[in-house]
Amino acid sequence: MTSQAFAVRRVSFAQFELTKTPKSIIRSKKCLLNFPSYSGINTISPLRPGAVSLSSTGSTQKQQSQHTIINQKREFHSNHNHKSPKSLLKISSLLFTSKRLASTLAMASSDGLSETLHAVTRIKLDQLAKQTGSYESAKRSLLEDADAEIDSRKRTRLLINGAENLPTMTSLKQNPTVPLQNVRKFTLQSERDPSVSEGFLEDYEKMIRDELDVQSNKYSFAMLYGQLVNEWISVGKKGNGEGSEAGADWVPVGREEMHKQRATWEDYVFTEKKVDTEAIKAYLEDLFTNNPSKEVRLAFEDFRDKMKNLQKHWNNSPFDVTTVSSTIKTLLRIDVINDKKKSTLKGFLGNDVVLKEIADVLNMRMASRKSFTWEGVSVVEQRRQLNGRYRFFPDEDLLQTIFIQYTGLRWATQLRASLKQFITTYNVLKSVPGSITEEQLQDRNMKLGMKVRNKHTLEKYLTDHWMDEIFLDQLPEDMFEQRGGYSSDSQEGDTRSSSLAVVQKLLRIVQSEIIIRRKLEKDTTVIRSDFKWFGPSIPHASIFAVLEFFGVEEDWIQFFRKILEAPITFIEDIDASPRPRQRGIPIGVPIANFFGEALLFCTDFAVNQKANGARLYRLFDDIWMWGGKDTCSKGWSALTEFAALTGLEFNEEKTGSVHIYSDRNKKVETHHAGLPGGDVIWGFLKLDPVSGFFTINTAKVDSHIEELSLQLNACKSVFDFTQAWNIYGARFFRTNCGKASVCFGRQHVDSMLETFQRIQQKIFKSATGGVGEHLKQMIVDRFGVTDIPDGYLYFPVKLGGLELQNPFVDLYLIRDSFHQDDPYQLMDEFFKAEDREYSRQKERFESRKKAGDAKAAKLQGLEFLSREEYGSYREETSYELLETFRLLTDEPLEIGVDLNGEVRAGLNISVVGGSKGRDQWKNYDKWIFQLYAKEMMKRFGGLKIVDEGLLPMGLMAMLRQSRFKWQG
Repeated sequence: MTSQAFAVRRVSFAQFELTKTPKSIIRSKKCLLNFPSYSGINTISPLRPGAVSLSSTGSTQKQQSQHTIINQKREFHSNHNHKSPKSLLKISSLLFTSKRLASTLAMASSDGLSETLHAVTRIKLDQLAKQTGSYESAKRSLLEDADAEIDSRKRTRLLINGAENLPTMTSLKQNPTVPLQNVRKFTLQSERDPSVSEGFLEDYEKMIRDELDVQSNKYSFAMLYGQLVNEWISVGKKGNGEGSEAGADWVPVGREEMHKQRATWEDYVFTEKKVDTEAIKAYLEDLFTNNPSKEVRLAFEDFRDKMKNLQKHWNNSPFDVTTVSSTIKTLLRIDVINDKKKSTLKGFLGNDVVLKEIADVLNMRMASRKSFTWEGVSVVEQRRQLNGRYRFFPDEDLLQTIFIQYTGLRWATQLRASLKQFITTYNVLKSVPGSITEEQLQDRNMKLGMKVRNKHTLEKYLTDHWMDEIFLDQLPEDMFEQRGGYSSDSQEGDTRSSSLAVVQKLLRIVQSEIIIRRKLEKDTTVIRSDFKWFGPSIPHASIFAVLEFFGVEEDWIQFFRKILEAPITFIEDIDASPRPRQRGIPIGVPIANFFGEALLFCTDFAVNQKANGARLYRLFDDIWMWGGKDTCSKGWSALTEFAALTGLEFNEEKTGSVHIYSDRNKKVETHHAGLPGGDVIWGFLKLDPVSGFFTINTAKVDSHIEELSLQLNACKSVFDFTQAWNIYGARFFRTNCGKASVCFGRQHVDSMLETFQRIQQKIFKSATGGVGEHLKQMIVDRFGVTDIPDGYLYFPVKLGGLELQNPFVDLYLIRDSFHQDDPYQLMDEFFKAEDREYSRQKERFESRKKAGDAKAAKLQGLEFLSREEYGSYREETSYELLETFRLLTDEPLEIGVDLNGEVRAGLNISVVGGSKGRDQWKNYDKWIFQLYAKEMMKRFGGLKIVDEGLLPMGLMAMLRQSRFKWQG
């Protein structure tokens, strides 16, 4: 922005700029900034009479405006220091209830966006049409002249000279594949040298004519690309602006289910749930302050002290440019904020003037935190997720959102750090019974000649993994960490694994543990569950009972209560009277995670204390537990006890248990006393109690195939169809089938290949070429363009393709990298290696006994460990078992295709950076290039379909960043 506070600067969108200052910025002399209510931000209080409004002109306006802001800040701090609480409340109300800030950015980036997109696209397409017409006209004239020339040498020379002067998309003078200068020399040579034959010249003439056709193809597909973008914009404008427009034949997907889920959500959120808070506190007393372990009691008092210190030393002026910027960046990574407000927030970043003013306002709000009142109404938008569930996202005042985001991050970070210190205190967490004793360990180490305990063991790995990646997963390690959510992969710059990556790794650990335990002749029980409608169903009284027990003081309890009891209405019921939330927490924001994790941490500790030292693998309300049957039964009992006490219910659809016998000949029992009934499922996976492997649930897959078909049929633009397929047809199915791993085996990859084959066969019954052929037909029907090469569909956007995803390629890249067909073979190899190591250690022991030194004297009269003793406590002693476990959890390596010389050369031409250009392409891309290279090079003279400068690439990037809205 300009140096004027809150003046509007240019808003850059890729290669386009909106520079006009909207009239809505400058209102009356009574208000510094009187932005319309749709902006989503409350800001500075109205000015006194005589204040000058801000604009992009005039230093007088700038100085007077900044002077006014300074006076307002002084007035606030004066009142804050000397006025009564009632006066302070009045000032705070005045300060934060004025008209909303920064609508200009939001409007410029959304309402004005469509018109700008249309205008820029229209200009590019018009210019492209002129260039295409000019080229085709000149080309036609040149070919007519050449066809009229009888002499082959003159005809070739005519084509050379004419081709060099044509308005081609790419210059033919610098094109190494069409060396016109060489052909000119060869033609001159042919006038006297009989070795340069007529046939030789005819070949070069054909080469030139083919290159002219290549240029025609480039222009033709550049025009098509522009038309596809224009179609996407138009459909979005007519429809919902974020996704596809439903046609007359569209059957609303899940409308009945949408209304049912809304009714259920409202029943939870607007109905208070009574719980016995005294009983909850008594339960916590027994668990923590009256725990038989002195270490637990002392460590918990330290934890309480840390929570009190956080409140005692709370910074009431924490905001500056850096803090506001960092907080905004965390907001941009979550799905709660809609696209319009994300555009507004992005406009703030990098503009220190705006960020400084926002920081000042937020510091004022923080200083008056004890008199905090909720601004406006939380307007809920119901969005359909690919798993069929609807989620309920709030649309709230942006400044308030930033304020609560920071506050939530501060509390969440401190809670994680304090609880982690609590549980890592010596002897706070119980160990699993049957663990090796210190005496046994010392005897073993002496006989093996080890001075210190082996830290590279499976048990140590699992403990560290649970502590670092599972424990309080939803709370940030670092306050402003960058992290992807449950529905997104990690991105460049992330400081922590995404929630999706964490759960995928957990699945691999569960499967690997089953394999290892089975080969170690141990039965394995696995429990999987989550809480029913967890977010909307949590009783507020349960949250406050836990927070009070943890040492959160009354003023903060009241602050949290105002956040939780925010007035709510639905976006389609905007005129209805808002109702306060009586139950549940907001969705997807740090303060909600703080509430949820504080409550459910008690289950983590209760399971450990009451279930033989078990670890509860809990990712927010997503619960996993495995081990011995007795341990899991006690763990499940602890969970059900806490759920009943705090007013929570388990989701029966996702709750189940499996008992896997080490002896495969034992008959599988369908139910075990003390364990929940039902299957162990995640996504499309179901744990088979007989094989002990996760298998793909075809019935669940088929239900989503039907849904995918409906969503694809609802798409009214080619780009919508492509995006829907990429997100749903490729990524969603691949993710929910589980990420391929050594522990799942090659059969898992083959099952996924069969799944994707069935998807294409069921949805594209009439198209033998599957999704690609269907997409080609869409283009033919809409734009009349035929003979579309397959590579055009699958090549990346940066080369002018549509970037349609082929899910088969990713799987074939890894299928041949499995060294064993059966993952259990890795355990067989482990046992052989252990036998060899035992023999080596036994020989070493005997040699040490004969050494004649002081150490040898201690070994006299001792026998080496028996084979059974050596193999005992492997999880706590064996480095080799850890290495086997790591091999099992590994993802298979990709084995790509070999690029031939033409493709390598084509990539060097296509990508800036010369020979280094190949390095930026993934193995998936290289497979696609090599697969379609022959046809693409013939049609386009290389791998680049269209010159980037002729395409609306900036528009493409912007549209792809917007959230895809699923129908229904």
